[in-house]
Amino acid sequence: MKPVNILPFAVLSVTLLGAGNQAIAQDKPANTYITQTTTNIIIPEGSTREDILKTFQEYFDKVISKSSLVKHYAIFVHAWGSHGGSLVQSMELASWEDIGKLDNEIEALEKAAWPDEAARKAFLKKMAGCTSPYHSDEIYSVMNSMRK
Repeated sequence: MKPVNILPFAVLSVTLLGAGNQAIAQDKPANTYITQTTTNIIIPEGSTREDILKTFQEYFDKVISKSSLVKHYAIFVHAWGSHGGSLVQSMELASWEDIGKLDNEIEALEKAAWPDEAARKAFLKKMAGCTSPYHSDEIYSVMNSMRK
């Protein structure tokens, strides 16, 4: 009986095992990041909660929805009580670098949405007046492998 040279089989086995691990690593989704700001709604005199939510909707329609960096955006409002309550803004971004790029993109989108600087400043002041200046900011890493 002739001895079998196992070297080619060993090299082939190691190569196939390595290729299998690479395929598994590529299938694993990368983590994304959630930025979250929590504050309180302030209802200016003469306004309603619905007016405030319409203001945030306008900002979403003209700015956030046009962002190439924001993958998911949601506003959560306090569901109980008639006078204001909590407001949580949450946005998902693909990478840590995108968080850093977001301010410049948002500024450009705001300028495109309100080309008149006075109108833009007036709208942003109105929107800022709808929430408390006291807030918390958090950044979370999302483990996408455990998303449903």
